[in-house]
Amino acid sequence: MNHKRYIYAIGLIIGISLLTLFFHPLLSPPKGSWFNTASSEPPQEQLKEQESQNIEPNPIKPTSVKLSAFPAEGIPVLMYHSISTIPGNNLGVPVEQFAEEMKWLKSQEYTTLSLEDFYQALVNNKPVPEKPILITFDDGYSDNYQSAWPILHENGFSATFFIITNSVGPDMMTWEQLTELTNQGNSIASHTQTHPDLSIISSQQLEKELVLSKKDLENHLGGNVEALCFPSSRYNTKTLEMMPRLGYKLGFTTNPGRVHLGDNPLTLKRIRIPGGMSLTSFQQQFK
Repeated sequence: MNHKRYIYAIGLIIGISLLTLFFHPLLSPPKGSWFNTASSEPPQEQLKEQESQNIEPNPIKPTSVKLSAFPAEGIPVLMYHSISTIPGNNLGVPVEQFAEEMKWLKSQEYTTLSLEDFYQALVNNKPVPEKPILITFDDGYSDNYQSAWPILHENGFSATFFIITNSVGPDMMTWEQLTELTNQGNSIASHTQTHPDLSIISSQQLEKELVLSKKDLENHLGGNVEALCFPSSRYNTKTLEMMPRLGYKLGFTTNPGRVHLGDNPLTLKRIRIPGGMSLTSFQQQFK
């Protein structure tokens, strides 16, 4: 009797083993399944693969800027000072006016240039966007950072700021603000150290103004400063002769007009935008 039970038990064990072998492929999780790991968390490789399959394409694609030759009609270089309302002084452009002008430029698909891009186009004939523009600010007023920069940034623009280095601080932009502007892709250049009349000061004083302002900007902000904006557009032959020796490649005046290929890079024209200018008058500058 015991012998029969022993044989029956062995047969039952063998039968269960055979059934397990038969059904094992059906009960086992598929190869690569999350449950093949000791943890219930999916492997990182598989997560990445599934994420890449489930990501929807971004419907907003950045538009590429088409490059072309230096425009025959020239590149407009806009000149601003303070972006604020100054009663009786049109050097101050009200914030609302500036915002309206930048919005219009964006609607017309203008592309702002850095000083380096501008220089390479003018001197080395490098290609530029189809509708290039350089936007400049003189003196370094604090509202350039507080009011102008947010509007520029909102419209996808950058600008060039000409700084009087001895005026950096209270009521003007600080070094911290200038550093941030630089880090955001804007250009910073010299407007001398004390804003003198460069056409009447001595050679020694002239060199000091150009050298020390350049040195201050480079020490605080890094990079090379290679552009100068003449205070009140006052300069002379001595100024132009000294600039290349001291490392300046571009000079900006307040003389009206656009910049054309072949222009002297040391005496470049600009288009002054005064406070109170109507949008219609502003638009006329681009025809």
